[in-house]
Amino acid sequence: MYGKLIAFEGIDGVGKDTQLKLLKEKLDSESVKYKAVSFPRHNEPSAYFVDNYLSLDKPYGEAGELDAYQASVFYSLDRYDASFEIKKWLSGENLVIADRYTGSNIGHQGGKLNDEERKKFVDWLMDFEYRVLGIPKPAFSIILWLPIEVVQARINSRGRAKDGHEVNADHLKKAQASYLWASKHYPEDFKVVKCFEEERELNPQEVHEKVWKIVKDAIK
Repeated sequence: MYGKLIAFEGIDGVGKDTQLKLLKEKLDSESVKYKAVSFPRHNEPSAYFVDNYLSLDKPYGEAGELDAYQASVFYSLDRYDASFEIKKWLSGENLVIADRYTGSNIGHQGGKLNDEERKKFVDWLMDFEYRVLGIPKPAFSIILWLPIEVVQARINSRGRAKDGHEVNADHLKKAQASYLWASKHYPEDFKVVKCFEEERELNPQEVHEKVWKIVKDAIK
């Protein structure tokens, strides 16, 4: 038996950290074997170009303006470096949960492109990562969704330094749209969990119940 890889996606501020924490607690309570990894792996040698790309010092220029293909390669190489350990985890029949993965490039970099260009880009990215680099492909990715106004308010209230994506509200809006586009064009690969319904933001436990239903069905 081989393990499964499930990734969590969504723009900054949608609550990925909280949902991953709740999922880990649930997996522990259910005695499910799992490993967790977060991307990009800041300060690792393999994330050197990613860290420069996101730096507020802008050594490569504005993050939102760098070519989608160029920027994606930075992240792909970080995942490639981690892929050898991920493969070991999967061969050990572990569930692997990733905080961001290839889908993040589809969201953040795909948001720089129109629909026609994005389709070509996504097909290239998946081929580059999964075939050329041999990086494990997720069974699927869960995209957490909140209205952009709620997300921006959360980011502004954090009181900590922002990266080159977080400081650009237009970039986040386009990334959010690209994530939703991906869920419509690649429905087997991306599942959207709405964290806002009937004019209110769902509490973390309500969102977790939605997430757990998807994960439970995938690992049973």
